[in-house]
Amino acid sequence: MNRWTGGHRLGAVAILTVTLLEIAGCARPPRGVGDDPARTVPASVEYTVRDGDDWRRISETFFGDASEAGRLARENGGRVDAPPPVGRTVVVRIPEDRAERVRAIDRARGAYNAGVDAMQRPGEEETARAAFEQALRIAPHFVDARYDLGLVLLRMDRPKQAREHLEQVLRQRPDDPDVHYALGAADFHLEAYPRALTELDRALAERPGFLRARFTRAMVLQRMGRTEDAVRAWRDYLERDSQSPWAEQARQHLRELGA
Repeated sequence: MNRWTGGHRLGAVAILTVTLLEIAGCARPPRGVGDDPARTVPASVEYTVRDGDDWRRISETFFGDASEAGRLARENGGRVDAPPPVGRTVVVRIPEDRAERVRAIDRARGAYNAGVDAMQRPGEEETARAAFEQALRIAPHFVDARYDLGLVLLRMDRPKQAREHLEQVLRQRPDDPDVHYALGAADFHLEAYPRALTELDRALAERPGFLRARFTRAMVLQRMGRTEDAVRAWRDYLERDSQSPWAEQARQHLRELGA
């Protein structure tokens, strides 16, 4: 049995012009099984659970999406709705008919990592976009690459295209607050304010302490002309954050609203 300890790099960080707030990408690629497309994929791999992992994310790491999450949980004596503890070693069985999928993800990681690196360099959005698109040509099911492509398209002020990719990601990550937040940001740019509000509320339902989502939600309410609701939202934000540069922006918005 092979052992996969899951060494990884941090994912991309995107700055959305809607709020100038950072969104941390969820890309955390572990060591691959090799770049040689002819290399034999092992029948099973031992994987050490990392912080933030659940069965869906472990499935995504190996297979590119969450389609194997339920099976992995069952085969390791767990439940798909109960994440395994950090540090536990789980066995990931790779069926023969899924080996090419795993191999494709591994081949795509070079382009994907190039995109991650480019996203962290100012002015390299086009390079990042091209790299993520290349990764998706190799492995169309590579959900991390599709998510980060959505983020870089937001940075490039292409919200309609960004939303198309993020909607596909949402089908794999329906409860991910970062995906709902990114969709809300895309909708803000598209001036689809009611839909943006729905996405931001979903993000906050999953992560109540999500300050970026609270800030953006207040901006959406202000753009919608819902002055009383916006005032309450800005005050709610300031109750949670009174010191950062974002807090000063919140106070400026309250002054603009005469509050």
